Amino acid sequence: MPELRQLQIFAAVAEELNFTRAARRLHLGQQAVSKAVHQLERELGVTLLERTTHEVRLTPAGAALRDDGRQALAAVDAAFDRARQVGLGLAGTVTIGVTPAIAPAERDRVVRVLRDGAQRLRVSIRDIRPGDIRDELRARAVDLVLARIGVDGVASATLSSTPAVLCVPTGHPLATARSVPASRLDGLRLLTWQPPGTPFTDLLKARLAAVGAAVTPVQSRVTGAVLASELTDVDAVALLPTGWPPSHGISLVPLQDRLTFPLLMLWHPDATSPWVERIRAHSQRRHGADAATTGLIAGRA
Repeated sequence: MPELRQLQIFAAVAEELNFTRAARRLHLGQQAVSKAVHQLERELGVTLLERTTHEVRLTPAGAALRDDGRQALAAVDAAFDRARQVGLGLAGTVTIGVTPAIAPAERDRVVRVLRDGAQRLRVSIRDIRPGDIRDELRARAVDLVLARIGVDGVASATLSSTPAVLCVPTGHPLATARSVPASRLDGLRLLTWQPPGTPFTDLLKARLAAVGAAVTPVQSRVTGAVLASELTDVDAVALLPTGWPPSHGISLVPLQDRLTFPLLMLWHPDATSPWVERIRAHSQRRHGADAATTGLIAGRA
């Protein structure tokens, strides 16, 4: 059966109509080029080139192979290029799982990093519950997950943390404050995305306790949103990552203490993750003063 290399060599000869020039173009010896064309003709059982001491001419079969071969070689080159682009994370589709506590601004920041210089890459966002992360990654339903807390058996990298802001209904006594110390939350009920006793909720409790605020967690009934009506119904406040879009009836009040939300990227340890490598490479290029504002990897979890 004819080989791709034989077609490539024939295509060069067919364009040059000269074995010497074709050999120079292919960086091969003239004898190797002539041998490859002879082998191709023998495989096909037809004459492709008429050779004289003065010129090389295409036969009708040779002209047909030249024309169709151009399209075939272009298709092969395109297939190789697409495989290379997908393998480098520059094309294809990457599905990112996003847990409820991830702010849209954080998600968008990671998407911008992945799309930088990769216009052929399609990014799909999928909402995911923290308890489903391991199964979703194992089933390859998602390629990456943005979360607040790591998961056993899952590879992770820590991204730059995100400052927290206080979220209260507009009628709350703290709603008009320019800023408040986190200690003002002492004794209040805190609306959380996960129930008490889960890792992220316990992390929030611990960080608030460290600045003198003992809170009582109350799990939200709405996934991925904080509603003024829910805060009022349960008489609670909430903490949101900076970059969360404003909502009707809710005031976002800066905290005087630097409370931050951890941001992690998770992936299956056995999966090929070119997107992880691209984010790591981006972090190395942008390492320095702007790392905290670009959401890049800060270390290994």
